[in-house]
Amino acid sequence: MRKPSIHIPVPKLPRRNGVILLVLVISSSFFLILINYFTIKTLSAVRAYTSGESRYSKGQKDAARYLIMYINTGDSLYWQSFEEELRVPIGDSISRAALSHGSSDDELIKQGFLEGRNHTDDLDDMIWLFRNFHTISFMRNAIRIWKNADVTIGEEYNLAHYIRQHIRDGTLTEELKTINIKKINEITTTLTKRERAFSDTLGAASRKINTYLFLFNIVMTVLVIGGSSMYSNVMIKRLRNNNQELLHTNQELDKFVYSASHDLRSPITSVKGLIEVARYEKNIEQIKHYLTLMNKSLDKQDQFIRDIIDFSKNKRDHILLEEINLNSLIDKAVAFNQHHNHDGKPVAVKKEIRVNNIIGDVLRYRIILNNLISNAIRYRDPEKESYLSVKTYSSRDSLMIEVSDNGIGIKDDDLNRIFEMFYVIGNNRGSGLGLYVTRQTVLKLRGTIKAESKIGIGSTFKVSIPLYYATIM
Repeated sequence: MRKPSIHIPVPKLPRRNGVILLVLVISSSFFLILINYFTIKTLSAVRAYTSGESRYSKGQKDAARYLIMYINTGDSLYWQSFEEELRVPIGDSISRAALSHGSSDDELIKQGFLEGRNHTDDLDDMIWLFRNFHTISFMRNAIRIWKNADVTIGEEYNLAHYIRQHIRDGTLTEELKTINIKKINEITTTLTKRERAFSDTLGAASRKINTYLFLFNIVMTVLVIGGSSMYSNVMIKRLRNNNQELLHTNQELDKFVYSASHDLRSPITSVKGLIEVARYEKNIEQIKHYLTLMNKSLDKQDQFIRDIIDFSKNKRDHILLEEINLNSLIDKAVAFNQHHNHDGKPVAVKKEIRVNNIIGDVLRYRIILNNLISNAIRYRDPEKESYLSVKTYSSRDSLMIEVSDNGIGIKDDDLNRIFEMFYVIGNNRGSGLGLYVTRQTVLKLRGTIKAESKIGIGSTFKVSIPLYYATIM
């Protein structure tokens, strides 16, 4: 015999309230994980830069020490040690210059950071922080300090070669030794101040990020726990008004809600505790260990979110070939560098494009054209009606690119050294890396670059790239 159905009235609590609360809990958890991930990623990158600064500082100081030993003894082994140690700050400088110029050549940037003895696992985070935070005050100030330090490193590099020439010629007197050792110590003192300022800037940023993360965790924890509690109450009230047939379901739901609330709360509590411990920790490796524990705690909250925040490396191939419109690249480079035209006078552009569409590495061609066109605009002669000329044509088995100007020109003595790292002409306060990076980029394409110039007349740069790296369409 069929049992009669029994109707139990359901409380008139809008069903959408439970949905809203559930969405609140899930979205709060999602944003908590997301913000914690990017915060940890940022702190990890800041920590990497701080560690890199200590290696930068040690490399420079060791280089200065070996240079002084070289002055006093003339032993070439000390000169080799000097060059090896100075490669540390120089490598970092190459990466900074490439990132500051918007280079997308990650291989060049990473190679520079590796020369600076940075850890391989930190390179992606360091590049990510620079590209995404270079306009933020703390990173902008740190980059400015870094750039000034690089200029001083260049001065030390030039001074060292000046000293070496005197030692080779046997003209290094005791008086010159004393003067140059004093200069080296002054450079080291200046760099120490800048290195400390760099570290202090990043340290302050790290502490501020920690504070923001702590406050954000409190707010999100309240939302998650409050939302979970309210959601639990809504569901419990709804289930209590059902018949005995739903009792088992109600008990299972209670257990689920308790477990979910515990699983959400436990990692948050763990992360908060680790943040408090890390805040007062000075050991970099220990802080890295705490960050690893935080990541593991957050990882347990949701597998799907963990997939979203999976660490991936965006490594490009050595040479990436694609279709390039050289005329378009030239126009973009001219437009991008118009801000160098400080006196407001127009710089006429003459183009002779005999080869336009090619297959090549667009990122590297962009670096070459940007640097050469930038120099042509930057070093124009204010007394003339300025122009720059860009030609593209084929010659035998090569693509030729010529960039000419009627600017101030370059002295013969300087012309032989303009492609050297950190070589700066006269009062030019640039980094001294632009043409060096251009030459390295051309070499990546197995090409050559030459410069011709006369003072007061202008300069011409000729780039030749084999057609197997620049297939003409």
